[in-house]
This record gives sequence, C-alpha cells and structure tokens, in this order.
Amino acid sequence: MKIKALLAMLFSVMLVFGLATIADAQTNPDQKPKSTDKQKDDDRDDDEEDDSPEMQAKLAKEAKISIEQARKTALERVAGTITEEEIEIENGVLVYSIEIRDANGKTHDVEVDAKTGEIVRVEEEDEDDDDDDDAAAKKKEKSSQKSRSRKKPF
Repeated sequence: MKIKALLAMLFSVMLVFGLATIADAQTNPDQKPKSTDKQKDDDRDDDEEDDSPEMQAKLAKEAKISIEQARKTALERVAGTITEEEIEIENGVLVYSIEIRDANGKTHDVEVDAKTGEIVRVEEEDEDDDDDDDAAAKKKEKSSQKSRSRKKPF
C-alpha cells in the first residue's frame, strides 16, 4: 500500500514540474531562440520581412556605402539596366542585391557588400528562377500525361 502511495506522489510531482516547464516556455517572451532557429532565419532567402519599407530603412542605416555606390559597382561588373534592388542580410552579410538585365536580355543578380563595397556574388538567373514550383509542376504533369497515355482503354 505504501508503494502505491509513493508512486502516486512521485507521478504527481513529475506531472506538476512538467506542466510548470511547459507553461514557462509558452509565457516567457524573453527566452532566446535556439541557435538552430537563428540559423534557419539567416539561411532563408527573400525573407518577406526584409521587403517591408521599415526593414529596408533599418538595414540601410547599417550600411557604410550608399545604394548609389552599390549600383555603380554592380554596373561596372555587369553592364545593363537595373530592374530590381534591395538591401538584405544574405548568409549573415548585409548586402545590396541588385538585379541587372544585360543587352542579351539575361538577368544577373549582383550582391554588393553594404559595408565594404566589394562584390560578394554575381549569379546569372535562370529564366524560370522565380517559378521553381511551376517547373516542378510541369515536370509532374508531363510524367502524369505519359502514364495516362500508356494505359489501355477497356
């Protein structure tokens, strides 16, 4: 009988501490995110929060070079017309991301370090770069059409 009472009391104590821990985790706003959460945030590209005017202004204040200097640097590397530009944190580095369309109609994404003015990356974008999901859907649709054409009618 004593063992049952002891086990019941032990279970109750564990339950209370477990519930208290869960409640604290949900109500503690000062709790710092795990490093993996921060890593995921830093690894995301095209974070929608970065596109807001408020965030763009905040990031621009941290920059050591102006957008005009970044444009000039980018256009020296890839001649063409600027079609888009933004300031963002890419892989932990504050950069101006400048999209340039060249004379051949190809689009290039040039990233200029907003603190040093150096080019961080130049990448030629695929024509369907923004529509990766569409490409996957088209591939799946073609595969589906092939399998339907193989089926014999009854």
